Amino acid sequence: MVDTYYQIPLKLGEMIHQQEHEKCSLSKSVATMLHLVLITNLGECKFDEGFGCEIWEHDFENIANIQLYKEKLRKSIKQTIEKYEPRLNITRFDIQIEQIENRVNNRRTKSRISLYVKGTLIKTNEVFTYSEQFFIGPLSYML
Repeated sequence: MVDTYYQIPLKLGEMIHQQEHEKCSLSKSVATMLHLVLITNLGECKFDEGFGCEIWEHDFENIANIQLYKEKLRKSIKQTIEKYEPRLNITRFDIQIEQIENRVNNRRTKSRISLYVKGTLIKTNEVFTYSEQFFIGPLSYML
């Protein structure tokens, strides 16, 4: 049971009726946890107020110094991932922030945050990579 990883979302109805729940690989489980941490706002998880990501704290702010913001965000997200995903040893972590003009909505500008994580899975020493993009202001994300 120690090496069993379950797909999210959990289908509790199936588990209550002793039906088999879908399982996934260690790599998929780590990727799912990273996604969950990244899309969760700080304070949203009542049993652990620190669970979540600082990206959403600045969703609609005008950022005066993009380099300072980027470094603060990079450090915060990396520390959060290291805290909540101990199965991963991060070897490379990068964040890019770009201004994107959204032509569909009357040329409104959004910020796109691109995140890249590379590391090794501690249990198997397997190389692991993960990337995701978020659009902030208004809230949306893209895989």
